[in-house]
Amino acid sequence: MTDIPLVLFLGILSTIQTHLAKALERQGIEVFEQIKAALQRSGQPVEGGVKKPIIYIVGLILNNTVFIWAVLAQPYGPPALFSSMFGMGLVFLMVYAAIVMKEKITSLEIAGASAIVVGTLVIGLENISRAKMDRFDMNLTAMLVAQGIWLILSLAFVLAASRTSNPGLIALAFGLLAGGLGSLDPFFVGVGQNFGGRPGLLPSNSIGTIFFVSSFGVGFLAFLVTQIGFARKVRASLLVPSYNAAYIGLPVLWQVLLLPGYQLSWLTAAGLLLLISGVVAMQVFKVRSPAG
Repeated sequence: MTDIPLVLFLGILSTIQTHLAKALERQGIEVFEQIKAALQRSGQPVEGGVKKPIIYIVGLILNNTVFIWAVLAQPYGPPALFSSMFGMGLVFLMVYAAIVMKEKITSLEIAGASAIVVGTLVIGLENISRAKMDRFDMNLTAMLVAQGIWLILSLAFVLAASRTSNPGLIALAFGLLAGGLGSLDPFFVGVGQNFGGRPGLLPSNSIGTIFFVSSFGVGFLAFLVTQIGFARKVRASLLVPSYNAAYIGLPVLWQVLLLPGYQLSWLTAAGLLLLISGVVAMQVFKVRSPAG
């Protein structure tokens, strides 16, 4: 059964929780400095007391329970539709930063948020109007080969960027790898739940079960890569947009390349362009402090 409004709603809930988790993790990342200071017995107080670790732990809990929304959504629509809502989380994050963190919102951020909202509406309306939603009927070997090639190239980019002293390039590499892995989470959930032609909350066969279980692994790897980037002091304002662009764009690419009968309409392409442009406008060109 297809239920596009439900998939859109669950996708928005997922991205709000994900972005809130990232905000709390970034606020509380000093927990690593606390542990380091304790191990070294420096005797110097660490700013924030117990507040930072608690914030970080709440972020961890939110980040590692977000998979629930994808599990609920995938029987009712393709993963690219679910993941296309991801940009809406940046709009929530902008409001959170303004109200909770007292950050000033620029006109460029407002323009970016508007582009994300319009792009999300375009993709949602275009998919609602489709007479038949595409389901999973893809060549598994081709899918794994394509995703394996992407993973090798992404890892090579991370290693090459890490050898440089360019923080922007390092953030881009970590963000693309983490975002691509993150996008495979709902994608693998969808493959697992729909493989064999019988969509359901749980897989109906062994191959589907393998993909379903693997989704938790790639989701954790996405989280781990993000934390490694933050621990290396990569600027969140540079890592987040590349993460989001990969998270939004890759599922569409997989469906175009691997799903028989899936056609990318000009409306979907326009919506994706608006989403990615909005992400870039809201993050890359922000005026930040060096720790930004």
